[in-house]
Formats: sequence, structure tokens, C-alpha cells
Amino acid sequence: MQAGRNSDFAGLGIDDFYKPIIPDPAPDATDQGDPYLLAVPPSSASSFPYYLYHTDVSPEGDRIAVYGSRDLRQFEYLGKALHADAPMSQHWAPCVVYDASARQFTMFYSRSAPHQPDADIGHRLRRAVADRPEGPFIDQGEIPLELETEFAIDADVYQKYDRQSGRPEHFLAYVVEFWNEARVGVGIVEVKLSPDLARPVSAPRVLVKPSSDVQMYERDRSMPWQIGKRDWAAGETVDWHCIEAPIGGLVSPGGSPYYLDSFGSYKDDTYAVGAIREEADGSLTDLATQGHAVLRSGMLPGISSAGHPSLVTPNLLVSHGRFSPGGERQAFFVPLLWDGDDRPFCPNRDQLARVLP
Repeated sequence: MQAGRNSDFAGLGIDDFYKPIIPDPAPDATDQGDPYLLAVPPSSASSFPYYLYHTDVSPEGDRIAVYGSRDLRQFEYLGKALHADAPMSQHWAPCVVYDASARQFTMFYSRSAPHQPDADIGHRLRRAVADRPEGPFIDQGEIPLELETEFAIDADVYQKYDRQSGRPEHFLAYVVEFWNEARVGVGIVEVKLSPDLARPVSAPRVLVKPSSDVQMYERDRSMPWQIGKRDWAAGETVDWHCIEAPIGGLVSPGGSPYYLDSFGSYKDDTYAVGAIREEADGSLTDLATQGHAVLRSGMLPGISSAGHPSLVTPNLLVSHGRFSPGGERQAFFVPLLWDGDDRPFCPNRDQLARVLP
């Protein structure tokens, strides 16, 4: 068991993990699904060193609750970060990055089609910018992606180093639908971004797509909004699979590039965090098909539906989970370690006590 190369838990101790971290959420945003935590550099002159955002299913007004923290133990609600004027739409899975050269914050998020109540319809990735991490973020429109369907969610933006020049480049991983496969559902692709983070400058590279029963979201699902995909009116259905919530830019202690994802259904304990390893020849191995999970609800007594984390430091995730049966999702911290086979995993309390000072 390894704690990684720098064992960076951002100063948190064993009593700071596996418990809700935002006891007083926004009045109209009690669900804290898909949390994203941004650590800002001191040069940004921000009011707090840490900011946390999460999915917003509010039907009206500004969206995306934002909280500030000085120590990752106390969080202060700061209001809604995104200026939004799209009624009857949901705003999912924000990801916020800071561009030091432009002294600008960019939020990536997805929005469903306005003026209709079904959040599954028309979700597309968008981009917004702000001068401060608490906003207001001003929408810049859809990100021009190559898509086969009207669906793209769960942005994660990260840096990787070019193997020839050694320079860092920004990449975007996101979730799309795969219909023309033996197993249908959502999986993850990756594109390189332009220096201003506004558009892709490469074709999508498939990172992972459904291949196993462990990735099942719902059997015999009817999706009549997907016109022409099946004869829904005649009773056709699909076994729908889900691989979502990418995290890119990870490198193991052994030097292997990794991605994290979440698979199964966020509604129940089939939900889990998985890992994808990039091999030396550039091929990709989905460790979920080998039975390996980074985090499962059953590993954490009293927490269900655990998943959809974001990366805070190389050894620290913030995830969501349900702390009571049928309860809303709440954000909590999870340590990220590496096992003897150079695979990422989240330890239980006993394992964590052996690596914390």
C-alpha cells in the first residue's frame, strides 16, 4: 500500500474523512451531487484558498452553489456562481479551472434543453468565465464538440505533458452516448483543448465504453426522447450502461497514466469508482472488467451511492454519497492511495490509519 509520491492530504486527518463536509447547503440546493473542489493559487488574490461547487437541479434563476473554505474543515455558502437565464433546465457537474496567464476562471458544465422538464433531453457541455472563483460566471455558449447524439456531460479539464516537448497541455474528458455497440450506454472520450480552453483541437479519443454487466445502469430501459434509436412505441427497450464522471491527469507511483470514472447507477449501491490505465503502447485497460474498483459503497459503512469524485490533490478526492437511506447526496473527502500492483484505491479507516502520520 502506497500513499503516492507526496502523500498530500491537504492537512486533513483521519477524522476529516468519510463524513459530510457541508452541513448547511444552499437553501434551494440541498443535493450536493457531483462535487468539484478548486484549489486556487495565492497569486489569484481570492478570498479563500478552496472553493467547492456541485450539480444544480433548480428550475429557475442563477445556478451552481459555491462554498469557500480556508482549511477544508469549514465551508461557507457564498451564493450561486453561474449567471443563468435558461428556465426549466438543469446544470450538472461543474468543473472550474484557473488560467494564471489570463487571470481568469473557466467553468465547464452541462445544461439540459431549456423550457422542458426532462433533464435527459439535450444536455450539452458549455463554458463560462469569471474574474473570481465565486463568480458571477458568464456563459460563453456550447463547446463545439463532435457528437453523434444531443448529449455530453461531466467535463473534467486537466494537464498532461507532451512527450516530445515536455510542455503541459490541457485536455478535456467528457461523457457521450454509444448506441452502435454490443452494449449501449454512456462512456468517456478525451480531446485536447486550445490554449484559451475554448474549443477542442483534436478528434475525440475513446477512453472507455460499456463492456461489462458491472456498468449496468438500468435493464429494459425505455428512452422515448431518443427518437429513431429504437421503436419505443412498440415496446422496445435497451439494457443501458453507464460510465461517467471522468478524472484525468493522474500518474501512478510506477509512472503509468491513469483516469478515474464512475460506473453503475448513482441511484443505488451498484455505483462505484473505477480506473483506466494507459499502457506503455498507448492502449487502455479498464480495471473494472478485472474486478477492481477504487471505491464502492460497501467499503464505507453507512454511506451508499458513493461516487462521482473530483481530484483535489494527487492523494485526495471529494466524492458524493448518501448518509441515510433515500437521503440527498452529500459531499465528503476520500483519500486516494495505490496498492502493490500500482492501482489506485480508497482505503477504509483501518488502512488509512496505517499511512497517516
